[in-house]
Amino acid sequence: MTENFITDEMQMLLNNKKSGYNYRERRHDQWNETYTLYRDTVIVDRLVQRQTVNIPLMKQTVRTLLKDIDDMPVLYYQNRDNDEQAEEFKNEFWNLTVDKNNMTLQDIVDKRQVLLFGRSFDQWQIVDGEIKMTIQDPMDILIDRYCDPTNIDSSRFLIHQHIFIPLSIIENNDDYDKEAVNRLKTWHASEMGLIRSTSNEASLQDKNKKMQDMGLEDVDSPILGETIVELTIHLVWRAEDGEDEQIYMYVEADDREILMKKPLEEVIGKTKDHFWRTHYNYCTWADDVERQDFWSDGVGDIVRQPNKILNVFMSQEAENRTLRNFGMQFYNAKNGFNPNTYQARPFGWYGVPGNPKEIISRVDIPALVGNLDTMNFIIAMTEKATGATATQQGDIQQRQVTLGEVKLALGEAKERVKGLSKFYTPAWKRRGLLFDKLIEAGASKLDAVKIWKKGKNTNKLYGREIAPKDWMTKSGYNCKIWTQEEKNSQDSDSLQKMHLAKATMPDNPKLDEIYKRKLLEFADLTPEENNQVMDYERRKQEQIGQAMMPGQAQPTMAQPTAQAQTTQQTSPMQGQAVDRLQALQGA
Repeated sequence: MTENFITDEMQMLLNNKKSGYNYRERRHDQWNETYTLYRDTVIVDRLVQRQTVNIPLMKQTVRTLLKDIDDMPVLYYQNRDNDEQAEEFKNEFWNLTVDKNNMTLQDIVDKRQVLLFGRSFDQWQIVDGEIKMTIQDPMDILIDRYCDPTNIDSSRFLIHQHIFIPLSIIENNDDYDKEAVNRLKTWHASEMGLIRSTSNEASLQDKNKKMQDMGLEDVDSPILGETIVELTIHLVWRAEDGEDEQIYMYVEADDREILMKKPLEEVIGKTKDHFWRTHYNYCTWADDVERQDFWSDGVGDIVRQPNKILNVFMSQEAENRTLRNFGMQFYNAKNGFNPNTYQARPFGWYGVPGNPKEIISRVDIPALVGNLDTMNFIIAMTEKATGATATQQGDIQQRQVTLGEVKLALGEAKERVKGLSKFYTPAWKRRGLLFDKLIEAGASKLDAVKIWKKGKNTNKLYGREIAPKDWMTKSGYNCKIWTQEEKNSQDSDSLQKMHLAKATMPDNPKLDEIYKRKLLEFADLTPEENNQVMDYERRKQEQIGQAMMPGQAQPTMAQPTAQAQTTQQTSPMQGQAVDRLQALQGA
């Protein structure tokens, strides 16, 4: 297929790809340098840095910040129809999805990408009957330069490139246009197809440069025995046949053939509010969002230049010490002087056409005075800029003369790091929404799953198979999300207020029950364990009531009832929760 046979739609896709690539290209070299510094790899420079020395400032800073960033947020679905059974099934299905997708580890990868590159992306889809969430490389995503950085759905297109698939798998996909697949096969069998000549080759080379710098030599080599096709997913806003604008999904191969074109709503499925007409199945976030530039800076951009300067200083320091240790000498070569390049070598002798100090003169290489002081200044400046202070890294600073000053500095640094949650918490809220809408739209595509629970008043496990029909209700769900830090703080405040209410009404059995349940939840008991403990408490109260003799005088309101006296006693489980609450308050 020659250039003349490119359709208008194909040209539109190529134009979008070129525009998105040009918008992102300015960040490629910066990302590659940041990544290689994080991986403790440097590119030797004959003029500036001749020693393969790397100060691990990039890795040290990123890992320090990751240590203090909160864990993966807590996400909970609340049923609007107050169906507790459906609510439990929905949240169990979410927990299974979290486990199957290793979201706890993916959350760390996600945050590390934001720290290194400033942006991270994840894709949501239904594959083989399961919901899949995958963190994507920013090098694989292209965005419209005029989009709102706070709203990915405002981009006129979203392109996911560098998806490599064997041609044999493409042939067996019934969703793809068979004529387009046959033309693709013919082209790959031609001489032009055997030589990679696609317009996005530069983008692929930029992506592979990171691995080339890490020492992988065959990164651009094809896989022998297989014909590999590069697919690109184009999600584009379009209005066709007089309908309102909606997102269309194109699957394009090697910048030559459109294998599939469908509305995204048709690919994923319909919801009551037609969600997938106006929303991408991708999520993104950044920790330094700005209005003018979608590809914003990350912590890696702050650390990169200081790290490079430190490497240069350390390289020069190492080379200076090495040359001084060589003990090189000049000698009198007046009668047979031959001007050659002087090569540094241990105990070298170098002839000059004169008489330096009559016979022998040592090659003087002065020490680099103040080099280490400058390096310490650069490290301290970087720590202040990123919030990854030496105290957070476990280094005791001499200038912190009191424990109070150390705690104050550490607390201030941690507060800066916790500010990152303001950016990734909304991202998790969108993820919860995408998960909910995928279920609503593709319930028929999801396989049933089996959950296991302990039986009531027993330690035996019982299994039950659940499917979307078991938790889908008329009004749907609210998605609640909070960080672990926020959850602990909210629980602590709630318990303090409830403790005050209980002290005011000590003989109120209902308030006492609610207070006990809150204590058990704060002690990290599961709902089943919570119910078991409360069932035992109820049976105990019933036995106390039955033990009272019929002729015994009933207690007056002025005297606490036996039930109130019992509820004021603290069980070991409650005692642990109270101790934990007091520890949090003290912290």
